[in-house]
Amino acid sequence: MLNTSPTMLRTIESIIRFVPDIEAAAAWYADLLGGTVRHENPQFAFVHADGLTIGFHPADSKCPGGIGGTTVYWEVQDIEVAIRHLEHKGAVLYRSPITTGFGARAAILVDPFGCTIGLNQGNARSRALIRGD
Repeated sequence: MLNTSPTMLRTIESIIRFVPDIEAAAAWYADLLGGTVRHENPQFAFVHADGLTIGFHPADSKCPGGIGGTTVYWEVQDIEVAIRHLEHKGAVLYRSPITTGFGARAAILVDPFGCTIGLNQGNARSRALIRGD
């Protein structure tokens, strides 16, 4: 039986991107996040910055990566500034900023390696509604 207690899944340990070129992807994210590229082995590079680990594994038939998979949303202070910064770094706007039903602003970009980057600009109301306040 699956253990569904609150202590089973505690925190996100890492985010893994399946990409065609792990070295280029790791370097791009290291520059974006201000981290350093490290390697566990020749098939896995990662960047650890600000308490987050993003790993890079070669895309394959089991995990092709790209659009259509899971999108991780990053909380940002100003969505328009974040979009411009990511576009300057080579990302492409995929879904224009929208206002969610809770009143946050959200957008999706695609990084140079075909993976999505979600952006969320929450506000007091949207955060309260997500918490269930």
